[in-house]
Amino acid sequence: MSIPETSLVTQQGGLAQFEGTVQDMAIKLNEMKAKISLVNDFFKDIMEKDTDYGVIPGTPKPSLYQPGADKLCSLYNLSKRIVHKDENKNYETGHYDVTVRVQLVHRGSNIVVGELEGSCSTMESKYRYRWGYERDIPKGIDKDTLLSKEYPSRNGGTYLKYRIENEDLFSQWNTVLKMAIKRAYVGCTLSSTGLSGLFTQGEEELEEWINGEEPGQGGNGGQQQQRQEQGQSRSQGQGQQSRNGNSGNGNRGTSSRPASEKQIGALFAIGKKHNLTSDDVKAIVQSKASQDINNLTAAEASNMIEFMGKATTDDLLDLLGFPGDADLDGGAQ
Repeated sequence: MSIPETSLVTQQGGLAQFEGTVQDMAIKLNEMKAKISLVNDFFKDIMEKDTDYGVIPGTPKPSLYQPGADKLCSLYNLSKRIVHKDENKNYETGHYDVTVRVQLVHRGSNIVVGELEGSCSTMESKYRYRWGYERDIPKGIDKDTLLSKEYPSRNGGTYLKYRIENEDLFSQWNTVLKMAIKRAYVGCTLSSTGLSGLFTQGEEELEEWINGEEPGQGGNGGQQQQRQEQGQSRSQGQGQQSRNGNSGNGNRGTSSRPASEKQIGALFAIGKKHNLTSDDVKAIVQSKASQDINNLTAAEASNMIEFMGKATTDDLLDLLGFPGDADLDGGAQ
């Protein structure tokens, strides 16, 4: 009996048995290499760092963002489908939790290629609590029983902000639902496209992979020579900057890419939403990153964008040393 030229799947003892020739495996290997190369080009040419993926402050590894998941699903011709939603609503306390199951379906064949659940709840601290001044503490609550943070005051003293239960949890319900869907969707995108491994690496390793280098090895052969030439070019450029009286980012290493104009523009745009001036934004960056805004690296700018995007106006004013009239409510004089 001749060996079949195409792979077969049979069932034996309740387990799937895969059969095929060496030629079949070789063809499959070449297909996988071509797909990996294509995805590499896709990340390099289409995906934008800090928009489609990036490092969330407080986390050690890069994360895929929803815009990036949208682009990947477009590349793979996948569409999102919500197939189940399990909600628990408490109209007395305002607490809400939800679990959503998302499927990714291939548009051409209508085949389900992946399915994942995502959950979110108002019991998570960023929804359950808010930070306020002493004047914001509800009557009958001892401030000494609350978690507090100390901030420097503009007059050289300090003042406190307290973690307070959010009394209006109902306003968070739609946000919590969207977050559950987003978690399921992004996770399902990673598992369905086989790219989960990319986002278990560190930021530098991911950047090396996107640039066609061997993560952790610094490349070899022509790549190594190219990086040496780039390093020499950067050193010469920094030397020229030094002679011109501008040392720039030299102290932070030649591997740090400067922030893009788009990133700097995003920082000013966020500040504008909080009615902050350009000088205010520069002062906030200086206070938070200990760096002039024009000297930020791409990674530092990414962290600042994440921070300012999530911060409240009070949080940003705190960095400027303007705690409103908090000083009148117990701040140092």
